[in-house]
Amino acid sequence: MLLMRSLTQRRAGKVTSSNIRYADVKPVNGPGMGSVQQWLQTTIKKTPVSMETPSTRELSLQAGVYGALMVLTYVNGTSTLSVTPNAGADVPGLLLATSFGASLYFMTKRNVKLGKATVITIGGLAAGAVVGSAVENFVAGGRCPVSWPTLPGSRG
Repeated sequence: MLLMRSLTQRRAGKVTSSNIRYADVKPVNGPGMGSVQQWLQTTIKKTPVSMETPSTRELSLQAGVYGALMVLTYVNGTSTLSVTPNAGADVPGLLLATSFGASLYFMTKRNVKLGKATVITIGGLAAGAVVGSAVENFVAGGRCPVSWPTLPGSRG
């Protein structure tokens, strides 16, 4: 009886409480909702974001590739085999190209389009350069309380 009375009042347009929300009635946007904010909310809702857990095999392969690149970077930074600094191959360039290619390969393997994978990779490299520069300035500037090994070519 109470539900029928509420339904008849609603059909007649006499809603007594504004706290009641109905599924078929769209909410009225307040004065703070601009067109830019609506566009942003619509874009975020339409953006397909999915999180997939990689298999153990894929994870171990990626960890192995990037671990090998990390070891090669460390060995290149600590080695003093070359008498002249520019006598050998361009190891930093090789590391950068290999990591860029590995990142593109792993992302396209996960069905990320090549253009999007390239933008994500470049963004990651830029963010890594910024963070690496900040850490280097922190460590080389003497503001780090932990004793770090001094590498050839570093300022510290």
